[in-house]
Amino acid sequence: MTKIDTNRLTQQDIDATKSAEAAKKIAETRAAKKNDAAGPVATDTVEVSSDAKLFVAAVKEASAPAPVRTDLVEAMKQKLAAGEIGNDSKRLADRIIDDLLKE
Repeated sequence: MTKIDTNRLTQQDIDATKSAEAAKKIAETRAAKKNDAAGPVATDTVEVSSDAKLFVAAVKEASAPAPVRTDLVEAMKQKLAAGEIGNDSKRLADRIIDDLLKE
């Protein structure tokens, strides 16, 4: 069963947001240079919406690696080495199937 997530952010969305921000910075820099040289000049402006800024922040947060609980990893390694876990493949398969059926 495949789940389609229509709210997933694409790299194209991220690139478009970054491009808009870069264009805004360039326009501001050019406007500042023109104002210094020739007085008041009409310029084009680019505004990045708060939704786009939130989108970029969400992508950065989602891309960050999850913290690793080294104490739990070590405890599980020890249990695996001692044969306390990982020796009942039928039970594991049943639990995986049950979990998939919940979706």
